[in-house]
Amino acid sequence: MSCSVTPISKLLIITSSAGGGLLQAAIAQEQSILAETPCAQIFKHDVLKDWVWKWLGKFAIEAWNSAQKKGCVRSQTLFINFHWLFDYVAWPNVFFHTLRVLRKENIDRIIDTQPTSTSAIMKAIRLYNCMRKKNIVLEKIVVDLPTRRAIHFFNPIKALSKKDKKYLKVRTIAPLLEEGQTAEEFWQSYCGLSDSDIHYEDVNVRQAFRALQGKPRDSNPMTISLNFKNSEELHWMEKSFQRGSIVAKVEESHHVQFTIAKEARVITILLGSQPAGLATLNYTKQFIQIARQLPPNSPPIYLFVFCANHELHKVSLLQSVSQEIQNEAEYPNLLSVIPFSFQSEDVIAPLFHRSDITCSRSGGGTAMELMAVSTGEMWVHSETKKKEPSLKDLLKGIPVWESESALYLLKLRGAKIVTPDIFTPHAQRILTLQ
Repeated sequence: MSCSVTPISKLLIITSSAGGGLLQAAIAQEQSILAETPCAQIFKHDVLKDWVWKWLGKFAIEAWNSAQKKGCVRSQTLFINFHWLFDYVAWPNVFFHTLRVLRKENIDRIIDTQPTSTSAIMKAIRLYNCMRKKNIVLEKIVVDLPTRRAIHFFNPIKALSKKDKKYLKVRTIAPLLEEGQTAEEFWQSYCGLSDSDIHYEDVNVRQAFRALQGKPRDSNPMTISLNFKNSEELHWMEKSFQRGSIVAKVEESHHVQFTIAKEARVITILLGSQPAGLATLNYTKQFIQIARQLPPNSPPIYLFVFCANHELHKVSLLQSVSQEIQNEAEYPNLLSVIPFSFQSEDVIAPLFHRSDITCSRSGGGTAMELMAVSTGEMWVHSETKKKEPSLKDLLKGIPVWESESALYLLKLRGAKIVTPDIFTPHAQRILTLQ
């Protein structure tokens, strides 16, 4: 393609720091656009960081991240229930910032991967269309799985006027329907739209996941290189994985290369972009107990544990996991625990693809990535504390919209909903297979 003879597309991508899945969805859209139209000019704006008062955006980000780290379902649910209040307070700022960017950059396409301020953005688009004699629409990507409880995406859409909805394009995968319900009834009920208004498409994932989508797992040994940010982070990683049997090589490029034996059982624990610390530690402790009870000739177990960022000279989840491994007096040699910080998609995609078990939250971004590349068993984490929970109890331990996403994965992908107290039988079944 020659940019000198082709009109340059100007694209605005709107996203939000209130969740890693929203940011990843924006990256996936950017990658897809540039693959099709390398000459496109893309402008990305974060609603919480760029378009509302700094104090409000900072408060929203920090409060949300804190609730996720603590695994506090009540707080996360409360934030969603008061979503409308944030939209009301932020409406003027988001409207004027949206209009300013549209006019300044002469935007001709808009993609939105986040749920807030839909009304303000839509009104800015309509005014911009009138001013510039354009007919652009808002392409709203439903990042979370489309279920009856994805109210943070659906309620703002349903509240739009008929004139607003003429300039709306909802892009999503097929919804989870209740027994006897049609797709038409679903969209009319939750969005005030017809099924014919919905643009169904494949899962919205980044290119590294797209490259592995639908491919069978390679039966040969493989290598995975994890990045570390500094010597302290490497220290805690080594203190952990060196107690196991995994083959590792530290490289000068701030990477550790791990060799994954073909017979190894690979498990990945990734409880969101801001992982629940206590639950992550408890899963790790329980896997140590399980490994102790396995026969000595069992396949090696490689447990990859996502711990978010590690900051120098500060206590972190990565450090806590490492210290837990060091404190075990009778550590099972067949288990290697590899704690790691934020990694690129080129690392996470093959790790998900190779994993025999992935234990994650049911946020839309991670769920879609697993739906694209998982070749093992999917577990969805619940925060319920009951020792013998029913399915209802398990779902109560997951934030409102994610609980329905968990059902989506359970019904359509055979996922299991687990807690650190009840997952042992599922793990033993997989880890003892020869």
